[in-house]
Amino acid sequence: LKDNHNQLVAILASLTPEQLATARLDKGYDDVTVGPGKDGQFPATKAGVKVGSLSAKQKALVMEAIRTWANIADEASAKTLMAAYKKEIDDTYIAYHGDINLINVKDYIRIDGPGVWIEFACQPGVIWPKEIHYHTVYRDHMRDYGGNF
Repeated sequence: LKDNHNQLVAILASLTPEQLATARLDKGYDDVTVGPGKDGQFPATKAGVKVGSLSAKQKALVMEAIRTWANIADEASAKTLMAAYKKEIDDTYIAYHGDINLINVKDYIRIDGPGVWIEFACQPGVIWPKEIHYHTVYRDHMRDYGGNF
């Protein structure tokens, strides 16, 4: 997950102070919020900075991060998903909490679009509690399980 982490940090590092302020969530999360047993339970309201307000370079960073998760699927499916996410990119949001380097417990970031949903949360290790480990989830508002929750 280090590559995923680095891509998300690159997105946050590219944001201006004003964009970071808009993207910042008021609270942190102990874990991903739409993980196992929470199918389709996406927040009702989008939060963060709208990707449509970002520069072309910043949008490209977001698309590249999304691609990393989408490429988990087979090549044909990933290509179809990325085409959809590209069309939806301007209505996608980036939100985070904590350090923009995603290095502390409860540091969190999400990419929330009309389709794509990616969460990345920093947690304490189980065996070595002083070491951070990552939890992440990649979902799709419309296409998870064929759209059937």
